[in-house]
Amino acid sequence: MKKLVIAAVALMVSIAATYAQGQVNFNNKVATTGINARILDPSGAGAAAGFAAGLALDSGGTLTYIPGSATTFRTTPAAATGYIVPLVATIPGHDVSSSVTLRVFGFSGAATDAAASAALASGALPYGQSNPVTVALGGGTILPPDMVGLQGFTITPEPSTIAFGLLGAAALLIRRRK
Repeated sequence: MKKLVIAAVALMVSIAATYAQGQVNFNNKVATTGINARILDPSGAGAAAGFAAGLALDSGGTLTYIPGSATTFRTTPAAATGYIVPLVATIPGHDVSSSVTLRVFGFSGAATDAAASAALASGALPYGQSNPVTVALGGGTILPPDMVGLQGFTITPEPSTIAFGLLGAAALLIRRRK
């Protein structure tokens, strides 16, 4: 009977390892590994209400949104703004222990898969993204790794907003001279 139980457990572990998807700890503030990658909103304050973040797979410069990774920013205490509500993200199509390159992106909008995917595709909303971070995925019996090397960034307005602002400032200067 013991041999049967041991064989069943070994079979289940091998099946789980074969079909397991890799995972990563999606968090931009982890004291134990030295990650402190604060994300700022366009005003320079820590991103909070009205902003969201997601995780993208970077395949040679082509970014693909990772479903289920949309998350919000912490809002209290004030010192916590700019840091996401952490989660463990599953990377589809990549096994445990495989190496992947990821990017964090922030945007103005709701923390939903549809909004995150649209923001990543267009980049038109106030949007920003991190440096690429390469990790060996965890999952199953291996703890999901932290994104060591992640750096903070600023969510910037879309370029047309900046262009209109500069045009308005130029018009005011011209009007003032007359």
